[in-house]
Amino acid sequence: MALPELVRRSAEKRLARYCRDKVPAWAQGQVRLAFAFSGDCTTLYKEKRTWSGGWEAEAVARFCYNHDLHQWALYYPGPEDRWRIYLNVGPSLDLGKLLRHLDEDPIRTFWT
Repeated sequence: MALPELVRRSAEKRLARYCRDKVPAWAQGQVRLAFAFSGDCTTLYKEKRTWSGGWEAEAVARFCYNHDLHQWALYYPGPEDRWRIYLNVGPSLDLGKLLRHLDEDPIRTFWT
């Protein structure tokens, strides 16, 4: 199911700002963050410059929207390309709250 238009636009703005602000200016030529929507989820990627000058993407986190509860849940990449729910924070109406947990990452689940 696709995201409601207002929810998607709000998430796009918040994630674009997050991606822009997260990487320090001195590193932006070598590392960048990006996101992509698919259905009711959006995946955050860390992209690194390759030796050949291209970009290599690595999935960092996924945010999935529950239409019944109008909440976002945070997932992390697990083995065999399977997403696992991050249990250190519950689903939230506020995507910003989940982004703060992503930043804090006390057990190094996302930023390795």
